Amino acid sequence: MSLNEELYKDIIIEYSQNLKHFGEIENPTIKEEGVNRSCGDEVQLYLIIENDQLKKIRYTGQGCSICMASTEMMAEYTENQNVKEIEDLIHNFKHMILSSDNEYFSLPKQYEELEALRGVKKFPIRVKCATLSWNTLEQALQNYKKT
Repeated sequence: MSLNEELYKDIIIEYSQNLKHFGEIENPTIKEEGVNRSCGDEVQLYLIIENDQLKKIRYTGQGCSICMASTEMMAEYTENQNVKEIEDLIHNFKHMILSSDNEYFSLPKQYEELEALRGVKKFPIRVKCATLSWNTLEQALQNYKKT
């Protein structure tokens, strides 16, 4: 295992074991649920959005370490951001995860820890684990815009 792979593995373990945003919010602006039927991961997002800014995000659910780490990272990097910035990050994150191996896509420097999840591309079944919460957040923001 290369030094980068070892570092990325440590980052995923750290985030999956330290769920700082885990829990519910009473009276959220939006609540959205996502399920990965292929492996049983599930996540419920609770968002408070004011003036197109995500003021608070919390989540509940269960899943593998990749799913939980990705969800915690997503919460950390999106809380206190405006909706447009979050939509851009979702697009860029999914592009990084879903791009082909011969197309290298890098996230902006402030999101470098998300690079730890790039390795899931080697395991197609794990791509859904890494993207579940991001897809759920994307759906929640679409629903928010309809209100």
